Amino acid sequence: MTYESNHPDFPIDWHDLFVRIDNEQIIVEFARSFAKNGEKIMSSLQQAVAGGDPEEMELYAHALKGSASNIGAVWLAKTCWQLEKTAAEKQVEKAVELFKKITSEYTALKTLLEKPDWVQKAKDASSVKFW
Repeated sequence: MTYESNHPDFPIDWHDLFVRIDNEQIIVEFARSFAKNGEKIMSSLQQAVAGGDPEEMELYAHALKGSASNIGAVWLAKTCWQLEKTAAEKQVEKAVELFKKITSEYTALKTLLEKPDWVQKAKDASSVKFW
């Protein structure tokens, strides 16, 4: 199934990404960097959530938000922002549910980026419209 790229079920908003960066080679490099560093950030974020450490949650949610934004993962970035804000407000109890959502969104993004044709899939998704 193909989705509009700003549809929450598709991990990347290609249109937003390409408007901001306008260079496919750089986009691919950002994706490689995300793939390389994403697991480390997710692991650190998981430990922070499990340990109930709001400062660490805020730090790693912010890092993941930035990385996700760099590759057009708008929905993941928004959810990371929610966790970052929640952690800053010391609402640790909400963090577990937000982390579950982040994990799901991160997994969808990682699965997409592991496909050799992920760029084309993202481009195709950006051209499909749902009403």
